[in-house]
Order: sequence, then structure tokens, then C-alpha cells
Amino acid sequence: MQPDGAEPDDDEERPADGPDLWHLAGLPGGLLQASYLTSRFATQYRLIVDVLLAEQEHTLTGVAAADLPDLLHRRLRAWGADPGLLDDPAFKLKDRMSRLERWGVVYRFQDKAVRDAEFVLDRDRYQLTETVAELHRAITSLGDDTAAAAAATLAPGILTANLALLRDTAGADPAAAAAAWSVIATTHQAMVRAAAGWQARLAGALAGAPTQEKITTVQETLRRYVDMWGAGIDTQSEAITTLAAGLTTLPAPVWRRIAVHTLGANADEPAIDTLVDTHLRTLHTLRRWFDGPHCQARKLRRQMRDTIGPLLRGQRTLAAVGGHVSRRADLVDLATRLASAPDDDTAWHLWCAATGLFSARHLPGAGNPPAGNPGAVSFWDAEPVPVEARLRKQGPKATTGTAARISDRTGAKRAARDRAAQAAAQAAITEAAILARSGQRLSQWHDLNAAELQMLLVLLGAVAAAHPDRDGRRSATTGDARWRLRTEPPERGAPAAVVHTPDGRLVHPDIVLHISPAASRP
Repeated sequence: MQPDGAEPDDDEERPADGPDLWHLAGLPGGLLQASYLTSRFATQYRLIVDVLLAEQEHTLTGVAAADLPDLLHRRLRAWGADPGLLDDPAFKLKDRMSRLERWGVVYRFQDKAVRDAEFVLDRDRYQLTETVAELHRAITSLGDDTAAAAAATLAPGILTANLALLRDTAGADPAAAAAAWSVIATTHQAMVRAAAGWQARLAGALAGAPTQEKITTVQETLRRYVDMWGAGIDTQSEAITTLAAGLTTLPAPVWRRIAVHTLGANADEPAIDTLVDTHLRTLHTLRRWFDGPHCQARKLRRQMRDTIGPLLRGQRTLAAVGGHVSRRADLVDLATRLASAPDDDTAWHLWCAATGLFSARHLPGAGNPPAGNPGAVSFWDAEPVPVEARLRKQGPKATTGTAARISDRTGAKRAARDRAAQAAAQAAITEAAILARSGQRLSQWHDLNAAELQMLLVLLGAVAAAHPDRDGRRSATTGDARWRLRTEPPERGAPAAVVHTPDGRLVHPDIVLHISPAASRP
């Protein structure tokens, strides 16, 4: 069934030569109730469905047909639209409600008439169907993950507390255990929605050419992850996995008592078995989320970490091109050649060759003045003359001639070399301090300054990207190929290392980090 005004697709509406095997297979197909979203009058239908859905918070008996126009007026005013749209001849409320009823979007029923005068009134009432109410809630919440993100803010801590409560009350108090499980299930679903939203935003922002909107999306996603969830993974993962593993060993009768308390005493056996299976699958899912070095929580963290590089490259690209195609690579190459020129005259010739700004030459021949006029005054020694406003505005488009001399940047080059030497000396001090800590556990790294912390983060990032062997050891080489790294896993049951820095603290598994120059063999 096609919505109002919908143009049938040639491929979809062409009659088939035989039976539709896909339809006969019983696979899920189209949703007729969603036709109000694709109709020619989709704006009118959405206004009606929005009003009916909003009224479900205030009434449980539907909306009277006599009250519906006034509610539509209020909603249009709330949206900042002209309520006079309802007087448009194209808006026929009765026809729209009849079509929504045929699509299965609304139920229509009538109030009971008490007085004789009520028999001539419009006693129809409308209520959204269950499917459409759930569908429209999902549509109106598209792009708004505030609720899911708020629920995921303290997700690891909430899961730890309620898993412990479930463990302590599973056998003695099924009511408390069922209440704890409801919180666990709700928090788990909020975590899934928040993580899926983060991943979808990152995928969309990292696809294609960088734009300012994409850069802002990545920055906001990273900030949400760090503020809402990142800190709890370090301190709560081990407790969550231990509790979840212990709960999976509970006897089946315990889980059945919790399920019976949730469903009621009249629940049948298939419903109880289904709910018990759901509880156990959720526990296994939590273990996959938080247990082991390759769990989903750590994969999400690595995905967030891996977006920092593209984010910085995208920002540098936007800063370089300013939103337009540029010859940045050619200009950087020219700048490198100019910086390596032995003197200013050589740099000037390089500049002229790259830009085509050569001195004018008079070719001999008829109508040309003789070359080499010894009586002419040099441009550099001539007296200044007024320049017309037209020439000042149009610049090189209005006239031609020899280019200005390249500016003397000898002092700037000397200052740049001095700064580079100072930076190299500071880098050497930082590298020596880091090498002195090679072979120690991270819990033994004390009094790091900002430069040492930055180098440590680079080393830990290179190690984290490497795959561990069967013993949990990792080997890697930094991206600049200067340092060879090797780690040993933390001792079983050992707490995470806390490294204090000037900007805060770094929480990381207490690994042993071996560092050596890449030119030497460990």
C-alpha cells in the first residue's frame, strides 16, 4: 500500500512473473504503520501523531476528536508556526484521521452517550497504537542521546553496586534481587545505546574529507566519553567481571525464583525459562564488555584513542587549506629549499624560478629599445612617485614588472636555530630521565614533569597498539622508529598503577616497561 501522493517505484511495483518467494518465506517486511512518515502530507501527519503521543503523558483514555483541533493549535504555536495553517483547505483533519486509522497508526473508539444531545456530537476518541507510539518515540529521540548518556555516566559504578547486591540477596530475598537486576538491565542497555551512538558519530566524522562540523563532532564525542565513562573502566572492570562470573554459577532454582518474582506467580514455564536465559545472556555480555585485554570496553577506549591522530590531522588540514584546495605540499617543499639555501642570492633565484618572477628582458628587433640603457636610473635608487588608487587596489593584476626583493630573514633563521637547539637539549634531558626508569613497574614512576608524561603517553600508546603474545608480553617500536619497547604484564590481582603528574594522575595497569634505543638490541 502506497502512502498519499507517493510515486511507485518501477522496480518495486512491477508485477512479478511468479510468486514472491521472499514474502512466502515469512521474513520481516515493510511496516505499513510507518507510511505516515513518507506520505505527501507527512508534515500534517507528524503534527497529529506528535500531539497524540504527548497527550499520553496526561491521559490514558485517548484524545477526543472535539479537543484535537485546539491541541494542534497549541502545538503549532509552541513550534513557532502559524496556527492559521490548520485553516488551509489542504488540511482536512477528518480525512487525515481516517487514513491514519486505515494504516494502523491510531485506534478510534467512541465515548458512551449519556444524554440525548450527545448522540449528534462527534464522540470519537483517538489513541496511538502500541507499535506507532514506540516508533514515534524513537523518531523524536533521533540524534538526542542525552538520556542514554546521562544513564551511562556512572554505569561501571552502578553495575558493581547492583551486581554485589544481587549476589548477596539472590538466595534470601528474591524481591531485592529482582529490583537489583532491573537496574543492571537498564544500565546495560543505556551503556549499549551510548556506546553505539559514540561509534556512529566517530564513523561519520572520520569518513570523507575533514570539515569543521566533523572536527567538532569528534571533539564532543571524546569529551563525553572521558567525562561520562572513561574514568570508571580502570577501577570497576575487575570487580564487574568477578561478580558476573560468580553470578553465572548460581543454581538454576535461584534464577527461577527471581524470574517468578519479576513475572508474577501466574507466569507460565516458557516465559520463566525465557527470562532466565535473558538474565544469563546479559551476564555473559557484561563479561565480554569488561573482562580481558580485548574486551569491548577496552576496544571502545582504543577506538576513542585512535581518533586523536585523525582529529589533529584534520585540524591541521583545515588550518592549512582554509576550506579550499591548496598547494600546501608544493609550498612546504619550496620553503624547505629556501631554508637550506646557502645565501640570500641563491634563495632569491630559487624563489624566482618557482614563481616565475624573472627580471624583464628587451629582445632586440624592430620597435624595441636597445638593451642595456646605461643612462637609466635603477628602480631601487629612483625617487618615490605617487601610485594611483586603482593600482593599489588591483595590485599585481593591474601592472607587471620586476618583483620586490626578498626580505632579509637572517635574524629570524638564527633565532629559529637557537630555539631548535634548546628544544633538542630539553628533549635529550627528557629522554634520559625516561630511559633511567626503564625496567621498572609503572607504580615506581614518580615525580614526572609535563614533558616526561607526554613521552610516556606516546610510549604507552605504541605498546597498546601491539598484540600480546601468549604470556601477555608486548613488543613494539615507536612511530618515529627511535625506541624499542617491551612490556611484561602486571602480576595477577595486582592493583592498577597510579602515576601522579602535574596535571593530575594517570591510572594504568602496573606493567613493567623496558625501553631501549632502536639502534641497539635489548
